[in-house]
Amino acid sequence: MRALLCLLACAFPLAAFGRDCVPSDELWSKPRTAAAVLADPGLRECVLPFLQSEQAHLTLRHAPDEEAQLRAADLRWWLIALGLPPDRIALTQTAKATEPLVLELTEPK
Repeated sequence: MRALLCLLACAFPLAAFGRDCVPSDELWSKPRTAAAVLADPGLRECVLPFLQSEQAHLTLRHAPDEEAQLRAADLRWWLIALGLPPDRIALTQTAKATEPLVLELTEPK
């Protein structure tokens, strides 16, 4: 699976660090699979640069309601199952109930 992620990293352009990425609505409309998670353009936009930097961190920002918390946790577990290091993926709750799930890609200076 890690080899597949590396191949994808070479095939798509990189996003800039500090950029927010939003998973597509289609990701939540059906049961998730490894292929669906890997194919989501909103996720690829942040995950691929994350894989290319050992210093990068992902923060999954979610709304305070239970559904948003469950989606964020589910996505975090999928990313870990696909080989991303769990110590570099964090969950954080926002104050706005209407904010979508957002992945924030950062790299320490």
